Amino acid sequence: MLENISLIKEVHEHLATKYAQKQAREALAKIDLERISLHRVNMCNAYEVFCVSLIRAMMSDDKNVIIVSPINLLDNLSSINDLISIIKKLDINKEVVILDTLSNEAHYKEVSCTIIK
Repeated sequence: MLENISLIKEVHEHLATKYAQKQAREALAKIDLERISLHRVNMCNAYEVFCVSLIRAMMSDDKNVIIVSPINLLDNLSSINDLISIIKKLDINKEVVILDTLSNEAHYKEVSCTIIK
């Protein structure tokens, strides 16, 4: 997982592997997932894979992060607040847009994000 994340910085910013992996490890540590650093994808659950994908998006050059139907991606997500908490812990310096269907509207009740219909 560490290599998967750090590859973004290595390829796009020509950052040395040592420093790219340090940044990746620090991001994983922010959300208490440093233990999966040396895991392969098949060793991780859906939540861990999602978090790695989110960190990769955070490290990319893109200005926005778009998450489509997070409830479907993370079937064990009890509340969208869990996802918002991860985003806050990672301190993503980008606009994060969550796209979902109205059928999942109940998951967004009493949440600190804006729902646009």
